[in-house]
Amino acid sequence: MPRTLKARSRPGDTTLQRHASFFDDNGDRGIDVAECTRGLKAVGMPFGVAEAAALAIVAPLSILTRGSLLAMNIDIENIQKGTHDSDTGILDKRGRFNAGRFEKAFGARSTVDRNGDKAFTATEITRMVNVNRESLLGSLVALAEWQLLLLLAADTEVVEDDKAVPALSVARIRSFYDGTLFYTLARKQARNQHQLASSLRGARKSS
Repeated sequence: MPRTLKARSRPGDTTLQRHASFFDDNGDRGIDVAECTRGLKAVGMPFGVAEAAALAIVAPLSILTRGSLLAMNIDIENIQKGTHDSDTGILDKRGRFNAGRFEKAFGARSTVDRNGDKAFTATEITRMVNVNRESLLGSLVALAEWQLLLLLAADTEVVEDDKAVPALSVARIRSFYDGTLFYTLARKQARNQHQLASSLRGARKSS
């Protein structure tokens, strides 16, 4: 689908604001359900699932960042108010990146990557969420976020219990935190759609 892939964040934005700005199509520092839906589809979420996920994302964040469910709009200026418990702490209370915490979770001395392969499977991610658990709701939200990220952005496979399973590399996870991953996924999706459209046109011409 047509979509501007130029970064929409502003100088001085926190890491979390850069991350959220991907969904801000019109640059008004707000994200409504339609914008969130388009962004999710742009990174590869299928029709129907994207709409449901957008509602699940925008509704609570509208309350937390704007103080109103009726607004149904996420305020990027206050996006740090949307953080929840049971997360990694890699983004601090102001939405800034904490390199030390990232290194502890995903670096050379990772407490999650016990086999040292620098790739993180669903099993390892679940273990990480359980270690950081502060409340049932917070841990469920965190687990859902990570499993969705794994589904959309897995970039490698590792052998686990004698079978190959999808995993996220350290570089992939780092790009998620610095706000560049969504643009990478959207560009890949756009290329795939362009190639598919070209193939279909070629097939019609030859038939």
